[in-house]
Amino acid sequence: MKKFAQLGLNATLQENLKNINYIEPTDIQNKSIGAVLSRADTYAIAPTGTGKTAAYLLPVLQELSQSSFEKEDVRPLRALILVPTRELAEQVEESVISYGKGLGLRTITVFGGVRISSQTKRFKRGTDILIATPKRLIDLLKLETFSLADIQHFVMDEADRLVSMGIQPILSKILKNMPAKKQLLIFSATDSKALQKFGKEQQNNARLIHATENQPVVEQIFHTFYRCARKDKTTYLLKLIEELSCDRAIIFVRTKQDVNLLVERLKQNGLSCAGIHNEIPNKKRHEIMASFKQKEFCFLVATDILSRGIDLTDLYYVINIDLPVNSNDYIHRVGRTARKNLTQQEQQSRSNTADTKATLKGKDAAKTIGRGNKDISLTRKIKGKEVLGHAFSFVSPEQERLIAKIAKAVGKELKLEKNPFSRR
Repeated sequence: MKKFAQLGLNATLQENLKNINYIEPTDIQNKSIGAVLSRADTYAIAPTGTGKTAAYLLPVLQELSQSSFEKEDVRPLRALILVPTRELAEQVEESVISYGKGLGLRTITVFGGVRISSQTKRFKRGTDILIATPKRLIDLLKLETFSLADIQHFVMDEADRLVSMGIQPILSKILKNMPAKKQLLIFSATDSKALQKFGKEQQNNARLIHATENQPVVEQIFHTFYRCARKDKTTYLLKLIEELSCDRAIIFVRTKQDVNLLVERLKQNGLSCAGIHNEIPNKKRHEIMASFKQKEFCFLVATDILSRGIDLTDLYYVINIDLPVNSNDYIHRVGRTARKNLTQQEQQSRSNTADTKATLKGKDAAKTIGRGNKDISLTRKIKGKEVLGHAFSFVSPEQERLIAKIAKAVGKELKLEKNPFSRR
């Protein structure tokens, strides 16, 4: 594996990476940075949590920094980064600030849920980089807030989601407003036939890159699926939380109504929690996420809006009240966990809990905890690998057909188990 210095990045970027403790590039960064610096169209697939943002952003920042502007100059927009959600837009903006310190580049981030007039004012002096969600980008283009005529780099981050959102007409409008000679970068955690078709139609002689990092969803997350009637899911969720001695988790549901109802039910049972869906104002969502990261409450109930663009480095449990219809969305949901090893204290705490309630069933076998013979499967190792996360899913009869699709997406056998709470 090469060092960042060997990938052609300039001294400023290398120093910025050193300051945030980026020592060695990941496989996707190692393979992509040179391709992007060569101005090649790039189609890159890499698991969630492996550094895709840096893989495209570092070389784009370097290319943009080659042109010098005075502070008072009105900047032509030269790089557009399109993302599916506000959360991811804000995360990318944070990365631009962190990686691009000292490069003198301007960045503007726009998304829905904010008064459009407050965003149009920010373009008076122009910008080098625009990070945007699709619909807000189109709204601003209609107002002639800026032009895409000078775009050199067009990045589609979480491109599978962008293509699957049913916004092909929007994507077509965006592309028609750009010069034919531009670099199109497609980065995604999951691949699809629709995305491949889009890439073939829009890219020119693209470099195809597939990272070899192990997919955390496959390698280091343990998956448990329980049969459960829809009417019983909340009741069994409360029992699961009690049985696991679980004090922190993201709980995914389908709709905003489901979020509100479940938050109310959890609070009625004395659990500290909050909910996030796309109709909660952006400022409030920021506050909720900051509080969850600071562990000011235990359970975050969310729709799929939280399945991408949220970096939580110490989350162990993800619970699905309902399975997503799209198997790629399942991967992104459970990918919120297993992002790094738990601290030694957390590991010891979880180990002590398991040892107190567990019965060992052979070397490296699954541990179980529970009362009587109604046990919950736990595990410490998967084929010799330490488990960094555990995803539980409650599966109602009409959702059972989705398990085969999810198993194919994660590349391993997944079993639907009998609900351990059903006879308690």
